[in-house]
Amino acid sequence: MKTIINTYLSNKKTNTLLLFLSIYCVLLLLFRAKISHSIFYFFLVWNLFLGAVPYLILVFVKEKIQLLENGKTRVIVFFSWLLFLPNSFYILTDFVHLQKGNPDLFWFDLILLFSFSSLGFLFGLLSIKEFKNCFSLFYTNKTVVITIPIICLLSGFGIYLGRFLRFNSWHILTNPFQLFLNSLETIFTLEAILFSVLYGSFIFITYLIKIILWKIIAKQ
Repeated sequence: MKTIINTYLSNKKTNTLLLFLSIYCVLLLLFRAKISHSIFYFFLVWNLFLGAVPYLILVFVKEKIQLLENGKTRVIVFFSWLLFLPNSFYILTDFVHLQKGNPDLFWFDLILLFSFSSLGFLFGLLSIKEFKNCFSLFYTNKTVVITIPIICLLSGFGIYLGRFLRFNSWHILTNPFQLFLNSLETIFTLEAILFSVLYGSFIFITYLIKIILWKIIAKQ
């Protein structure tokens, strides 16, 4: 419990905002369930939790930064983080469910999905920022900066695996052979390449915009 509290207080302003936005999203979902008598969109809570995991991993590691002094631990943390990172941006693709909802609640569902996907995206962008902060202590800033667009492209491919091939992050443990084979089969297909580049570049451009906005806010 003490670790959780310390982790929360390490960046209290940001974490308070994230907590507030998470509560807002859940309240929207509960209100929809109340008026529609349906739990159709409850999967968004799980997706949002998975989207928060990479951020939580690095916020925790940041408090225990000495863990990254060990090379093997650093590699494990990096790949664990990278494995979950696509989940943060994956929620954006949940807009495909909009057409399956109640037509009478179309505009409400639009706001609901936008709220969840925006928060998931924010978790992802903050996670990349924390990655840069943590790993810049052990690698040159140039190396980390070059790595970020590659990470964004890999996230785009991860989203493709999740949306079209229906793989989840834990399949690396439960079904690694099938995940590897399917990834190998699709990684060079035109559809996978276009999707990965499209979403990866969108993630990276959004990250750059956030960086500019953070700098502007910091100067004020």
